[in-house]
Amino acid sequence: MRAVSIYRGLLLVRAGWLLVEWFFGWDARRHMSFTLLHPFASLFAHAAAEFTLLVILVGLWFFRRWARLLFVLALAFSIVDSAFWPYHGLSLPPSFVLAITWCVVVLNGAIVAMSFLRPVRDVFVIQG
Repeated sequence: MRAVSIYRGLLLVRAGWLLVEWFFGWDARRHMSFTLLHPFASLFAHAAAEFTLLVILVGLWFFRRWARLLFVLALAFSIVDSAFWPYHGLSLPPSFVLAITWCVVVLNGAIVAMSFLRPVRDVFVIQG
C-alpha cells in the first residue's frame, strides 16, 4: 500500500498548491470577462471552480470513480481552454510561481497516471 500513500501525498500537495494559488491570486488563467458583468462575478466564478476542484480531489482521496473521470475531464478542458486563452503579460505571477505551476502540471500527470495504473487502480475498483 506504499503506492496509495504516495498517491495521497500527491493529492495533498496538489490541494495545498490550489489553495495557496487561489489565496494569493496567482492563477494566471483568471478570466476578465466575468468582471464586466459585476465586480464580484469573477471572484465568485473562480471560487466556485476552486471549490469544484477541491471536491474532485476529495473524491480522489476516497478513491471514487466519478472523481477520477471528472479530474481527467477537468484537465482536458483546461488544455482546450488554454489554447483559446489570450496571453496577458501584465497579469503574470512571480517567476517562481510559474516554475511551480509547471511542477503542478507534472503533478497532475502523476495523479492521472497513478489513478489508472496498479495498485491504485485496484483500490478504485474496490471502493467503487
